[in-house]
Amino acid sequence: MTTPANSQPAVWCNKHEAAKIVGLSESSLKKLRLSNQLIEGIHWVRYSSRCVRYNVELMKDWAATRMDKGTHNQAIENFLGALPSNQPPPRRRRKKKRSP
Repeated sequence: MTTPANSQPAVWCNKHEAAKIVGLSESSLKKLRLSNQLIEGIHWVRYSSRCVRYNVELMKDWAATRMDKGTHNQAIENFLGALPSNQPPPRRRRKKKRSP
């Protein structure tokens, strides 16, 4: 599952929903986070010391392709490429010079 470059913004879920998505326990998710198998800022984000959210699409992709890191890395690249900060700046039209 890859995310197209013109996709909607990422959807984030809590640990309960993420555990259901990947078919693991909440404590297993925490172990994956602590062992850096799930990457902070990509698979999950920390909003506060007690609030962690998981990227729904990347968690689904991770669960489906966990044995094939190359395929999952492509999904990560697509996600990062779709971020607004990675979009090219809008092209500006040059003003025509008026002749006197």
